[in-house]
Amino acid sequence: MMFIQYDEYELLELFESEPILIAEKEAGMFIYSLSNALGFKLVMSLSVYENQCNVSLSYVDDIIFDIQLSNVKSMKSDGKQIRINRKENKIDVIIGFKPNFSLRIDNI
Repeated sequence: MMFIQYDEYELLELFESEPILIAEKEAGMFIYSLSNALGFKLVMSLSVYENQCNVSLSYVDDIIFDIQLSNVKSMKSDGKQIRINRKENKIDVIIGFKPNFSLRIDNI
């Protein structure tokens, strides 16, 4: 069985809260979100068993960046950012949390 490999405690630390469950916990579908004092909001929805991850960054009510990633293999954090790795060396996305939100796409 293939699924996204990640440490849920790393995501809890970065997003500073528990995720919202979509359906039952066993379904492996979660929404993580974090807002900052400047009006930016980062939302990451995760479908662990479908290997999908959606990431959006918005300012107040306007979406600045929105990406849907399929074939996600793993997520790894260093406490300041999270790297979303995809299968077959496809594009990786790096989400920075500190000092401010940032998004970077590698391997283009």
